[in-house]
Amino acid sequence: MKNTPLFGAWKLRSLETRASDGSVSYPWGKVTLGYAVISPEGYFCVAIMSANRKRFSSQDMKGGSAEERANAADSYISYSGPCEIERAKFRVKVEVSLFPNWIGTIQERNYKIEGKTLSVSTTPTLVNGKEQVGYLIFERV
Repeated sequence: MKNTPLFGAWKLRSLETRASDGSVSYPWGKVTLGYAVISPEGYFCVAIMSANRKRFSSQDMKGGSAEERANAADSYISYSGPCEIERAKFRVKVEVSLFPNWIGTIQERNYKIEGKTLSVSTTPTLVNGKEQVGYLIFERV
């Protein structure tokens, strides 16, 4: 894969989704934390979460009540896999994902880099029962 300014580690600064009616939402809350990493070997990995995730009452990673586990899953998204990069878009062949329906799919993203800022937009995605486009802003780490 040829060298591109997209390679590297990026820290999430903002994330919002917009529906065709113009409404804006914040699926992981208004304050989100996350990173995206794109390697020269052609791999992509992203992890995003609400900044206000509640801790489990137990220190057992596989423990927690059904409600605690559901809240943890609802406040987090992650996926990764091999990545193809074009001039203004990249495609990830999802091999690992918190959302199991994405495994085996291609997730396409448009991107633009200005200085140390990476702007990413998604294809329309069903979020909370409504087709929405995600808009994410990252800063190079």
